[in-house]
Amino acid sequence: MKTKTLSLLEEFTQIIGISGDEKQVSQALAKQYKSLCDEIVYDNLGSIFAVKRCGKPNAKRVMVCAHMDEVGFMITEIHNNGTMSFIKIGNTDDASMHAQRVRVKTNHEAVYGTIIAEDEAIQKCNGKAMRIDVGARNAQEVKEMGIRVGDSVVFDGPFQVLGKGNRVISKAFQNRFGCVLGIELLEALKDISLPFDLYVGASVMEEVGIRGGITATGLIQPDLGIVLDCSLAQDIKGNENANGKLGEGVLIRYYDKGMMPNRGLLQVFETLCEKEAIKHQPFYSMGQNDAAWIHKLFSGCPTLNICICGRNSHTANTMIDLNDYACAKQSAISFVKQLDEKQIQYYKEFNR
Repeated sequence: MKTKTLSLLEEFTQIIGISGDEKQVSQALAKQYKSLCDEIVYDNLGSIFAVKRCGKPNAKRVMVCAHMDEVGFMITEIHNNGTMSFIKIGNTDDASMHAQRVRVKTNHEAVYGTIIAEDEAIQKCNGKAMRIDVGARNAQEVKEMGIRVGDSVVFDGPFQVLGKGNRVISKAFQNRFGCVLGIELLEALKDISLPFDLYVGASVMEEVGIRGGITATGLIQPDLGIVLDCSLAQDIKGNENANGKLGEGVLIRYYDKGMMPNRGLLQVFETLCEKEAIKHQPFYSMGQNDAAWIHKLFSGCPTLNICICGRNSHTANTMIDLNDYACAKQSAISFVKQLDEKQIQYYKEFNR
């Protein structure tokens, strides 16, 4: 794995950016996009896309979309003893919260702390009874640290390369993985002429109801969509037939709760992986992502998921395999490079 890729993965996973408070992620993306595209566009919720234009009038539009937000928490009350109540932003399992270190985002610098709970709340995995403790002795000390009700909080999950260097753990791989892959896709295509306008970027607020995916699709009005995301691996017990295994390549996502895939797209993508010897694996998900909305808005848009899987999703220590990242990157670049207007129209008409 290239040092630059690892550096980008570390940079983007460590930014604080829960749903509705993603501005720092967006600014970091804009900095990367600046030299790789013709224009940067935004929707009015904060989703950002780099545009690579082909120069043709009324050109077809291909939308490559990750999401930039991460799960986290929001401060709801500061108590007299210096502890703080909070609510979850996005889907985090209560069992993964107790005793985890956290970072509170203030107007100045992040404040570090931990999630505490009494025995009963621990035993019952009752997240509503847990509190955040930043070491303050009273509410006034909390406020002097710059913390206010409504502030964002994330797990403090540092980026770490593991073992022989094939796997890494961090917070927020779901879905800063896709943000970084989008940057590297633009880099790979920078000097290549495409027969369509390419939009590569990231939506906001996916973790709280796929909100930015809706508004971004309205902005772009794509003819074809590609979604980059990190899905839940289910290989902990070592079952050879597990649904989603680390190190087994890019996912051929044939079903999820939000989208029945365009089978024409899926077949061509799988064939491409086989032809180019890109490691891949079948996968289904009982969750959903931005593809759930991209594929069905307006008159419909054929949409493909190009995803990898990770362990411990939505925690401080999500693990991904760097070989899976490389497979997703190679397949995404190859798929976009071989697209043309005729193919896009074929996918649009596939179900007729």
